Amino acid sequence: MKGARGLQVHLPGSAELGDGTPGSSGLTTLPGESTVPTETIADPTAPGVSQNGVVFVVGRFGTLGRCSGTSVNAPSFSLVITAGHCVHEGRHWMGTKWVFVPGYHHGERPFGAFVAKWLGSTPQWIKSENSNYDVGAAVVSRNERGQRLADAVGADEIAWNLPLDQVFDVYGYPVAEPFDGATLQHCAQTPYEGHAFFSLLTPGPLDLAVHCEISAGASGGGWVISGNVLNGVTADGYPEDDTNYGPYFGKEVARLYGRAAKVK
Repeated sequence: MKGARGLQVHLPGSAELGDGTPGSSGLTTLPGESTVPTETIADPTAPGVSQNGVVFVVGRFGTLGRCSGTSVNAPSFSLVITAGHCVHEGRHWMGTKWVFVPGYHHGERPFGAFVAKWLGSTPQWIKSENSNYDVGAAVVSRNERGQRLADAVGADEIAWNLPLDQVFDVYGYPVAEPFDGATLQHCAQTPYEGHAFFSLLTPGPLDLAVHCEISAGASGGGWVISGNVLNGVTADGYPEDDTNYGPYFGKEVARLYGRAAKVK
């Protein structure tokens, strides 16, 4: 990644799991640069935001990492959507343990933990780590209280094949400075800004760029439209100009959702 950095973060003291997506270098179109500063969500357990959470991963060799994710409506009431590199990286599925903690706040787990029982991604990400398809999914087990995920925290709807020029609410749990991973961060009403240059050189629908002041650890965090409709996730970005990129939600995301929705 020339100048870019994946937004998955590896916890101190652990070996590297990789730097995330192949990434990109610079915007190709930029209707208007307008970096949106983050705001800390004071109460991440509140309705409307409690579906956002942290993904904790224990890798193949005991390495530790984390991403962000979103509870999404599905027949199982147990679906998390995140970035592809948060579930599959380097030809391997991510982790002997993959745990979603919604409403995470300063080390507290107000809704408990939801352990993955199924992980999935797009074929293009699994085969060649094509960043235009960097989307992942997890179906999780019930928490310690016996609750299904959506019953405990609610769930966003999900949409695909929409026009590019959306305005997003971007969520995530960034860990790298100036953040510490303890709180849910939010960039409100962040407009679509263009595409990454390398997205043009890679098969598939072009990715999307927004300007949001987040950092590593926010990978997989939701891009929400219309208040409660997931229409993107953070994949990678550039710290020097707060440009962040996410894959377009097209037909392959619809197919991924369809596979995940069949898991009970």
